[in-house]
Amino acid sequence: MTTEARPATRHAPRTPIAAWQPRPTLAGVDYTSGEVYAVEREQVWFGGWVCIGRAEEIPDPGDYLVCDLAGESIFVTRNRAGEIRGFYNVCAHRGTKLLDDEPACGHVGKVFKCPYHAWSYDLDGRLVGTPNVDEDEQFLRDDYPLHAIGAETYAGFLFVNLAQPAARRPLAEHLRDGTESITNFERYRLDELRLGRRLVYEVAANWKIIVENYNECLHCPTVHPELVQIVPLYRFGEVWDGETPDDGNWMVDGATSFTRTGRSELSPFPDLRPDDYRMYSGTFQFPNLMLNLHPDAAMTYLLLPRGPGHTTVVSEYLFRPETIASPDFQPDPVVELWDLISKQDWTICERAQTGVSSRSYRSGVYPRKDRFLFEFNEQYRRALGRPTLR
Repeated sequence: MTTEARPATRHAPRTPIAAWQPRPTLAGVDYTSGEVYAVEREQVWFGGWVCIGRAEEIPDPGDYLVCDLAGESIFVTRNRAGEIRGFYNVCAHRGTKLLDDEPACGHVGKVFKCPYHAWSYDLDGRLVGTPNVDEDEQFLRDDYPLHAIGAETYAGFLFVNLAQPAARRPLAEHLRDGTESITNFERYRLDELRLGRRLVYEVAANWKIIVENYNECLHCPTVHPELVQIVPLYRFGEVWDGETPDDGNWMVDGATSFTRTGRSELSPFPDLRPDDYRMYSGTFQFPNLMLNLHPDAAMTYLLLPRGPGHTTVVSEYLFRPETIASPDFQPDPVVELWDLISKQDWTICERAQTGVSSRSYRSGVYPRKDRFLFEFNEQYRRALGRPTLR
């Protein structure tokens, strides 16, 4: 797979071959330790912006989406004006969980009602109903709203932030911080795309191993024989040649779609750059969104950690709405190739997780073609408040 950057340049990953010095990987305990994972929960998953899904999942007022974010249940909804609102999935009365995890998406008419004592909250989180609480108790409902979280959208993606309001960076600033950003692909009209297929994988590996695997292709000739037939550069273990725009990679000559044959019946996206119709581009948005772009489809990986050694990966395939509405809509060739690549990746990631769990493993080394992994590690260190190595 490949990665993506700010327009026209990356940061350190452009380092010439002769100037590259081997860098250390993260320590083994960073992938296995419950103590490290506890710090990650506070600093990464609860301390900044995190993607949890697509805005199309809650199109109307009263629609909601529940998400287990690193063990914290939250939900987002739209108020009567259609504005996004986010809350902890916790009643302000005595802490009861308001909404079930499944089905993750649902709809309420006017209020969210606690299943325990029937306290009710409007779509802005205000407490509006407290059955059997007497009026003469000097009880002020305004003092007990739902616990709010930050919730915004960009390019059709839903982002939440569990930090206190004063500590929240603007979402746009977060998205542009680092060597990769989904903001470089507005020409794909990501906000207009719609979900055509979803696959969910349970992977017995730390979330960072999955990110690192995505950001390098030294493994591609061995693990992905089908992929290197579509993207020839990957045969050489490289993820980007340093020359193509937006870190995209040329597909094999004649290919116009990311399928085994290089062809599909899907309509191409409108108004892209001419070269986009012959390329595959991908980007990682810290900490948990991977975006893969093709001439006629987009595919995302959404990582949801369940512990130091377990990650749920939600893979969604996005298409133009008119493409989905067509009676000839046939996404299977794209889905089948990506599903194969995904399963190949998850198998090797689980094998890597086993290896870094060995008492003999302290840390490893990054050669130059692993340079994007080092960049991710540096961003991870900054998020945890650790010193960086450069």
